[in-house]
Amino acid sequence: MEQAIRVIKASRTKLLSLVEELTTEELNYIPAGFNNNLAWQIGHLVVSQQILCYKLAGQKFVIEDELIDLYKNGSKPERAFSEAEIVQMKGYLLSTINQLEIDLTNGTFDNYTPYSISTYPGITLTNVSDAVTFIVSHDGLHYGCSLIMKRLVKNKA
Repeated sequence: MEQAIRVIKASRTKLLSLVEELTTEELNYIPAGFNNNLAWQIGHLVVSQQILCYKLAGQKFVIEDELIDLYKNGSKPERAFSEAEIVQMKGYLLSTINQLEIDLTNGTFDNYTPYSISTYPGITLTNVSDAVTFIVSHDGLHYGCSLIMKRLVKNKA
């Protein structure tokens, strides 16, 4: 589990580095063929981890409840995210993983409800360890999407 946490932190640090020089307008730009943007990608990683680890274990979210609907699976940006909102979600990228690490040590997730991953038929998360393992893959997938999106943002007319 320690290695998975290290990989998640490394991936999220790389994502922060990828978007650090982008403007709020660029982070909100939705490239042709996409239904979301880089700001949403950042928030989605935070919210997905909160749902997969905390909600499924019957625990309170580490982030504000109202953020969940903005970035959960199946959502898309309904408006531009403000600079303050983007800064907040960037901060949560690593702070929520640091808190997860503490909560894993404290056994916070003992009461876990199994969850079938809709995008990967036949894969069911049965405990928080499964969730953390899945988050490694999920974060990597969205980092790859973000690489493509950044290129499209920078090459827009």
